[in-house]
Amino acid sequence: MVAGAALAAPAHATGTISCVSEDGATIDMAIGSLPILAVISAYIQVGGQEWTTAEGAIGSVQAFGDAETVRVDFTDANINEIVARLRLFRVLEESDFAMGGTLQIVGTGAYAVTCIGP
Repeated sequence: MVAGAALAAPAHATGTISCVSEDGATIDMAIGSLPILAVISAYIQVGGQEWTTAEGAIGSVQAFGDAETVRVDFTDANINEIVARLRLFRVLEESDFAMGGTLQIVGTGAYAVTCIGP
């Protein structure tokens, strides 16, 4: 499940970041960014298991994004434990854009992901 989004300046981006691994792990995040990165919603799927902010199964407690990196930590509903970590690097050179990194699901696995989005 990978959705497209227009490339925008990271400082004021709004849109979707969608990532997929070769193993089939996916994460889709709706983001808004004023002076900070804000995760509005997220959906993670790995091996038939799903986590989503829409159903309150996970929450995004901390998120950071700049021109080169995106880092997001998701917790359980009670904010007691980290459930997932997303670490991305993004590079823009001339008209070429690339974004990728790792998605870690605690107790499940770590996945190399390739992403599209702002």
